[in-house]
Amino acid sequence: MFVLRGTVVTMRPDGQVLPGGAVYVGDDGLIAAVTPIDAVPAGFENAVQLAAGGLIFPGLIDLHNHLMYNSLPLWTEPARKKPWTSHNQWGGAPTYSAQISQPARLLGAAAGRALLRYVETRAIIGGTTSIQGNPRGAVPPDNDLIRNIDSEKLGTHDDFIRVSTLVADSKEALAPYATAVAAGRGFIAHSAEGTDPKLRSEFQLLEAVDVVKPQLVAIHGAALNADDFAVMHAGNSTLVWSPFSNLWLYGATADVRAAHAAGVRLCLGSDWGPSGTRNVLWELKVADLWNKTQSVFTDEELVRMLTSNPGDALSGVWPRPLGRLERGALADLIVVRRTDPDFYRSLIVAREADIRLVVVGGRARYGVPSLMNRLAPAATRIRTGKLSRFIDYGDSSVTFATVLADLEKVCQDPAGAAARAATTFAALAADAPDAFSPNASTSLPADTFVLLPDMPAPELEDQFRRRGPAGATPEAVVVPPPEPLVTGAAWFDAVDANPFHQGLLSGLRAYA
Repeated sequence: MFVLRGTVVTMRPDGQVLPGGAVYVGDDGLIAAVTPIDAVPAGFENAVQLAAGGLIFPGLIDLHNHLMYNSLPLWTEPARKKPWTSHNQWGGAPTYSAQISQPARLLGAAAGRALLRYVETRAIIGGTTSIQGNPRGAVPPDNDLIRNIDSEKLGTHDDFIRVSTLVADSKEALAPYATAVAAGRGFIAHSAEGTDPKLRSEFQLLEAVDVVKPQLVAIHGAALNADDFAVMHAGNSTLVWSPFSNLWLYGATADVRAAHAAGVRLCLGSDWGPSGTRNVLWELKVADLWNKTQSVFTDEELVRMLTSNPGDALSGVWPRPLGRLERGALADLIVVRRTDPDFYRSLIVAREADIRLVVVGGRARYGVPSLMNRLAPAATRIRTGKLSRFIDYGDSSVTFATVLADLEKVCQDPAGAAARAATTFAALAADAPDAFSPNASTSLPADTFVLLPDMPAPELEDQFRRRGPAGATPEAVVVPPPEPLVTGAAWFDAVDANPFHQGLLSGLRAYA
């Protein structure tokens, strides 16, 4: 247990900010009190007392991601001269398999544990404490680096969330999800991604099977209109906005002005490496850029999109609240250096270097030495660019250097990695033959940490089983080195080179 003192930005409904506040974090991973609102709880007389040295916010929640692909660089199809109009198009682009599917499959099969640790590290240095978008295959344990929303058990044996990455195209395909929603489970579904108005039928199908309820978290919704948002608001459902990815692929994004006017709960998601931001802290900046041209949201409303709003979206599904600093909530919090007189603006403009501490479930996982040395003495140093911090992977033998080394082995010798992984896959195919299908019901063995794509190409599944994870001749797979963790000049240059966003995303460079 420990006490963190500083300016507490609670993100409660009343917007309460406590300039001289303190957050009491218990050994049970929950917030025991936030003073001066609550009475000082018993048992903290000898607890570690720390000055935060910045603003204390709830941890950031990324409600849309595809973690398996987050070591990869931004992707564009060279032959494509105009934006796509539907999510059904770009997966068939000539370079998609070689630059996205094949390297991701190989990394997930040959270095799955390291890959997951790398992408979670990429998220946590931006203040993320919970993230959606687990790969299929091995399930990361609770109490790993950050919370994995799809599989988090919160100390129970319950399965709280259902996820549909591939859009279901019939009532029959949606039937299992409808049953789960009726039983109170959460349902996270990609829907209407693109600008083609025909994509509205994907959301209308969700409405037809009666899942537009508080448990529904709809991702993208770029083709939806005011009528759809009225339905979503009536069902108290949630829309996840991923503006960078939408602008990168389609040159347009969801009509969040109409969604906001309809009263729809809005959240943010950073999507994935090939068409997304480094972490949800940067997705917040994309939302801010968009908002500067539209004047729809206050700064507080933008910050709520990755704190209290996703917390509310999960509150009816998870047994503990999150996204706010209040007694009884999950002790997921961050400390951000104050760089602006306005509390919310400080978070909006914050860079990775401004994140001083990240706590997940009451455990300090990442932060500056002065705080981590007191809270997590077993943590190891992580250096990336000019950034130097400490990180706690929960295993003293794991450092960021060992994580990178495991990934680089695959990059340097993809043919050898594919051959080794093929042996593993042959054994898995014999022991759990349906574990490779998109709707697998068979779990992988507990001692095998293999990650499988959450966006598989069905025609490659047989090759995947028989010939290993490359889905092609192993020598043909080129695996790029992992992208830098910190958003920098090379990434901004790649952003500038894509004309689909008409220069809007180039404004991100001003936040660096």
